[in-house]
Amino acid sequence: MAKATIGRCILGILALFFMGTGLVLMISPSVMLAHTFIGPIDSVSGLSSIRSLWGGTTIAIWAMVLLGAIRYNVDYIMVGFIALMLVLVGRLVGYFIDGSYPELIPTVVPTIVATVIMIIACKLMAHTTDA
Repeated sequence: MAKATIGRCILGILALFFMGTGLVLMISPSVMLAHTFIGPIDSVSGLSSIRSLWGGTTIAIWAMVLLGAIRYNVDYIMVGFIALMLVLVGRLVGYFIDGSYPELIPTVVPTIVATVIMIIACKLMAHTTDA
C-alpha cells in the first residue's frame, strides 16, 4: 500500500471519529458533556445550542477533512487542522485568563495527539510513491 493511501486512510479514520463525536453531541449531548468536564445543561435552548453549535460544527469541519482525504486535497484538510489549533489556543487562553485547573492536561492532550496524527497523515499523503 502506498504511503499516500495510508495517510488518506488515517485522515479518513480520524475524520470519522470526530464526526461520530459530533453525532453524539447532536443526538445525546448530556452523555458527551459528562466526558468534557462541562456540567449538565438544564434548558432546552442550551441543549439545542450544544446540538447545533458543537455537534453540527464538529460534523461540518470533519466532513471537510474526510472530503479532503477522499479527493486528495490538503486544502480541505486544513479546515480540521485550523480547528484543532484554535481549540488548543482556546484552552491556553482559558488557562492564562482563568487560571490553572486540574482538567487542563486531559483536555489538551487529545487535541495535541489528533494534531500530530493529522501532521503525520498529511506527510504520508505528500508521498506520491513509496521510497
